[in-house]
Formats: sequence, structure tokens, C-alpha cells
Amino acid sequence: MNQTLDIQRLGWLIKRIWVENRKLFGMTYVVMVLLCIAAYYLGRDAGGAIVDRDIRFGSLIVGMFGLGVLFANYIFRDFSHTPSTMSYLLLPASHLEKFLSGLFYVFIVYPIVIISTHSLIDYAAFEIIKFSYPDTPMERTIISYSELFETYFTVQDTMFFNGVTFLMNFWTFTIMGTLFFQRLSLIKTAFLGFSSIAIIALLEYLMIHYILGDLSTIAFNPEKGSLLTAYITVGIVMLRFVLPLFWLLIAYLKLKEKEV
Repeated sequence: MNQTLDIQRLGWLIKRIWVENRKLFGMTYVVMVLLCIAAYYLGRDAGGAIVDRDIRFGSLIVGMFGLGVLFANYIFRDFSHTPSTMSYLLLPASHLEKFLSGLFYVFIVYPIVIISTHSLIDYAAFEIIKFSYPDTPMERTIISYSELFETYFTVQDTMFFNGVTFLMNFWTFTIMGTLFFQRLSLIKTAFLGFSSIAIIALLEYLMIHYILGDLSTIAFNPEKGSLLTAYITVGIVMLRFVLPLFWLLIAYLKLKEKEV
């Protein structure tokens, strides 16, 4: 099989995923919309004219993080469940094309669908509120959708970017776990993730103390302070860029290992 990337074959794989899963995608989408509407309805104040801003933003976060992890796990399930693995891996396409077809739905289709749907629900909810409660001073009681994002993301200039990279780490780690574990992949991936975080945090704590000594003296030692800043900067770069690429790399290598 030619392992070079062919855009036409990639398009066929993307279409195949949609054709085989469109009914489930449709039913899941309807359930997701109903849950979001229910959250907005239950999140109203006593008068019914205001929806709590934490409910508004929290429902988007649940969709992006919680449902996003489940979606990533589902898209790559064909490589961990034996009955469907053979049929998918035997398709006349390269490893990279199969891998990219799944990433297309996880990193492009899913975020667009979630954000656009949530935005429409938010817009419709407050148009209904304006119609139902015409005497409510909307300009003072309802924060716009763009201002809602600013409220949560501009406390620090890098908060939005940190959130995006944090999300990428979640999804890429889920993809890696799905390809490595055949049964209960999501549970095993979550356990591995929490264990990894605990081990990394412990190693980081020991390393900082080994390199810089007593952290309480850093405030009085400019040289140690600059070293700690440099160390943290390197750590942030690793988490933002290197770690997600690493998860994707080992996931891709595991996919090639599964090929027959």
C-alpha cells in the first residue's frame, strides 16, 4: 500500500466516518442541544429574566472538555475494539490518512459544531427573555456573548491561549489512550493521566528544590528568581506545544503498529 498522503483518499475516509456514524451523531447532537437548553432553563433567576453567567459559560466548558473527550474516544474506537479494527485497518489507505481523518473530526468539526451551537442557543435564549420580559433592563442584566468570554478569559492575557492548549492536551492524550487500550480505554486513560500528573508534579517539585534550594529565599535572591522564571517558561512551552505533539506522535506510531 502506498503510504504517501492522497487528498482524495483522505476525503473518502472523512466521508466514510460521517456515513457510518451520521445517525449516532445526529441523536447525540439532539441530546446535547436539549441538555444545554435545560441548563439555561434551570439556570434562570427567580424572576426568569436572567441566566447565571456561570451556567452559560460552564455549559460550553462541559461541551468542549467533557463531551470532547468522549467524542475523541469514540472517533478512534475502531483502532481499539477488535471487531471493527480489522475492517477499518484493512481499508486501502495510508496510516497517515486514517489518522488525519479522525483528527479532522476531533480538532476541526467538533469545536466548530460545539461553539456555533452554543452561540445560537445563547442568542435564542436571550431573545426569548427580551420578548418575555420586556420591562427588564437588558443592557444592565445581560452580558453579551463576547463580553462573557472576556470576563473569563482576559483576567490574564494568556488565559485563553492556556485554555486552548489545555484542551488540546486533553484530546490528544485521549486519542493516545484509545489506541493503546482495547477495553475500558477511557477509564484507563483517565487513570494514566492522573497518575502522570502526580508523578510529573512530584518530579518537578524535587527538581526545583535540587536546582534552586529553599524556595522561600528566591524573593531575596534575584539570580534564583530569574532561574525559576526561566524554568517555568520552559515548562509552559513544553506543556503548550511539545506535549500534545508527543501524544499525537505515539498515537500515530501505535496506529502503524496495529496495521495488518
